[in-house]
Order: sequence, then structure tokens, then C-alpha cells
Amino acid sequence: MSGKKEFPNNFEKYRQADSRHFEPVTWEEFYEWRLCQWELPSSICCIVRAEHKETGKITEHVYQKPSAVAKRLQAYDKQGTHDVILASHEFVVPLSRPQFSLLTDAHIIDSEDD
Repeated sequence: MSGKKEFPNNFEKYRQADSRHFEPVTWEEFYEWRLCQWELPSSICCIVRAEHKETGKITEHVYQKPSAVAKRLQAYDKQGTHDVILASHEFVVPLSRPQFSLLTDAHIIDSEDD
């Protein structure tokens, strides 16, 4: 056994269902509905996604506290080896090195800690 937990799904039921039971949707509608919108659970403050510039390895960090996000961004700023994307409830934004310190010093991150 591989140790990975398997999650059952209902693929066969959906595949066998009559297409009349499903509302048709265009690619543009689907794109706007699922790809251009996102929702984070209320318990999550931010998600930080970092790609190593040389290796291309991607790591994601999920944070509940803004202060932890600030610490992670400061660490990436010191390393200077990663491209970072920050996702919060309000925005998804790519960050370059000079922006790390501006964001961690601003009230955008620290306003939740008050």
C-alpha cells in the first residue's frame, strides 16, 4: 500500500447521466466562474506560492496569521532566489524582490493583527 489515502468519487454516475441534466456552459463562462474567482476559507489569511528561479520547484505556504506571512516574505527577500505570488481574500498578486519589504511594512499584512 502506498500510504496515500484514496478519496472515492462519483465519476461513473456523472459519466452515465443524461446530458439533459446538466446546464450547458461556454468556455468563457467557465473561465470567469472558476478560474478568475477564488475563495479562501475564513480561517486562512494568505497563501504564498514561491517558485525557485533556478530549479523551478514550487512550494506553497498557507497562513492563518498576517505576521507569519510577513516573516516568510522577509525570508524570501533575503534569499533572493524565488518568484512569489501572494493570494489573500482581496487579491492575487505576483511580487518581485523590492515589493516584499514594502508589503511586509505596510498595513495590508499587519492590519489583521490589531
